[in-house]
Amino acid sequence: MEFVIVTGASRGLGAAMAWQLLSAARRLLCVARMPNPALERRAAELGAPLDYRRHDLADAQACAAFAQSLGDELRGSAGVSRFVLINNAGVVEPIGRVESLAAAAGADALGRALQVNVAAPMLLTSAFLAATAASGAERRILNISSGAGRYPVAGWSAYCASKAALDLFTRCVALEHAGGPNPPRVCSLAPGIVDTAMQAAIRSTDVADFPSVERFRQLKADGALATPEAAAARILAFLASDAFGERELDDIREH
Repeated sequence: MEFVIVTGASRGLGAAMAWQLLSAARRLLCVARMPNPALERRAAELGAPLDYRRHDLADAQACAAFAQSLGDELRGSAGVSRFVLINNAGVVEPIGRVESLAAAAGADALGRALQVNVAAPMLLTSAFLAATAASGAERRILNISSGAGRYPVAGWSAYCASKAALDLFTRCVALEHAGGPNPPRVCSLAPGIVDTAMQAAIRSTDVADFPSVERFRQLKADGALATPEAAAARILAFLASDAFGERELDDIREH
């Protein structure tokens, strides 16, 4: 039996991964701010074990409560051969020049971005590793990163910085466990450009706030964006492969 946790499972890439992970032979625990009734109906149709929890990971207290409940759930799980954590939830806002971050709205959005994109994955990874340390089961951690964490983008300082932090955190996890007993396989993976609600928000941005917006509008017009379903299938195939974790920082377009 495999036990998989997915964050940000209400829509987009997270929802697509959760849908494809549904199986009677797999325990799936999802967390999201919004409901996903279609996923719950599909799980019932398949007889697939699904635990769907509503938490806003931008809320530090809600995130801490979920991390504690996740640890309890994992410690009480018997007969699991592989534990998997997919830190997928993410936000791109605030978008704009660095000067805008000092405004009240910018500061609120910045706090949310750092909490969702960095603090939440760190906290959930901590709970996951502590709870599964004595299990003897295989452990895999997939952090959904971005090419923006590896290359600067004007107007995306918060997103770039938070994804770069996620990348370095992933490398720290690998370093701490190198040579130890049952080290987890960890990877911070850039998923390519996927046609999600986040991309729609990006395309609606004013060029003054995001100088590269026209490129993203053109990608949509040209049909060059991957569907969430296609991206999810590639990512999950990679996650299940022996190649997963060979590189701590990776890009699905290279597989």
